[in-house]
Amino acid sequence: MGEILSEQRSNERKHGGDVFAAATELGIKPEAILDFSASINPLGAPPQAMSAATEALEACGHYPEVDASSLQVDLAAFHQLPKECLLPGAGSTELIYLVPRVLRPRRALLVTPAFSEYQPALTQVGCSIENFKVAPGESVDPDRLVAVAGNGFDLVLFANPGNPHGSGIPRETVLQVVDGCRGVCQVVVDEAFVDFAPDLSVIDRVGVEHHLWVFRSMTKFYALPGLRIGYLAGSSRGMKAIRAAREPWRLSTPAIAAARACLTAGEYRDETLVALAAWRTELAAGLERLGCHVYPSVANYLLFRLPDSASSAVQITASLRRRGVLVRDCSNFDGLSERFLRVAVRTREENSRLLTAMEDLLE
Repeated sequence: MGEILSEQRSNERKHGGDVFAAATELGIKPEAILDFSASINPLGAPPQAMSAATEALEACGHYPEVDASSLQVDLAAFHQLPKECLLPGAGSTELIYLVPRVLRPRRALLVTPAFSEYQPALTQVGCSIENFKVAPGESVDPDRLVAVAGNGFDLVLFANPGNPHGSGIPRETVLQVVDGCRGVCQVVVDEAFVDFAPDLSVIDRVGVEHHLWVFRSMTKFYALPGLRIGYLAGSSRGMKAIRAAREPWRLSTPAIAAARACLTAGEYRDETLVALAAWRTELAAGLERLGCHVYPSVANYLLFRLPDSASSAVQITASLRRRGVLVRDCSNFDGLSERFLRVAVRTREENSRLLTAMEDLLE
């Protein structure tokens, strides 16, 4: 059951994936780092995306498309939406900041724990934030969420699957929230990891639900964090204002080319879903054997609670870092204590190496 908190906790803006800083600190090459702190597809980018980006470098003597229109058209075909409902961006984080600047919400209801960039994106426009706390392992109560949203909130924001816990909110539940908030407030759903659980997505509804906005990322599933590719979906009417507030040339030519190629990678998508499901199950079982409590996840990462006898998450994170293994300390997430860690699901061999290192520290 959700619990509204009176004040927004100030989350420190930590992020995973800082491989280059860790390599410099440890005096090793970046490729020697085993990174479980960033939840990136361990299969690597689709070959056709890498080829397309490389070929696109030949066009770098010219400006890229002003608004990534070719990608916009391809996304429209992929999602079977009008192209006016889609806006490519330099990663979904750019769009997370852009939307509040246009919508100008005064009060936002944030389902937590949540991605740390939501808070500064909202407070930059003077928006006050209150938390609707859903503990890891609990389900979102749509009736309760809608009821609370009706108490003067302009905007409700949540991720599906959730971050850092990876649990999925059933599509029917999300649509209950969307339906209940119609005429009440805007509903913003961050689907950055939904490619790992595609049945959860509500992106197909943006054309008919004018108060619904959906963030999507091509960073995680397609393993392209360095190219910064994401997109926003919303009603064509609402998108006009978003587009008008947007700077030109946000995506580079290689990024556009890679993103378009990703949309053709059907075999890669199928392979990813099969492999990740197996590796996630194996990794969760391995962590449970070490005495950790692992929370159910449909995404490519696992949130777990360390045994009471273990050192804190901060200490475990530091010890693993000294071994060249990066994990995500989750103590800065609202509602989580210093006993929570998140790890990406990587290949079977890499997961085994993590478990071996963890076993040494938890003995």
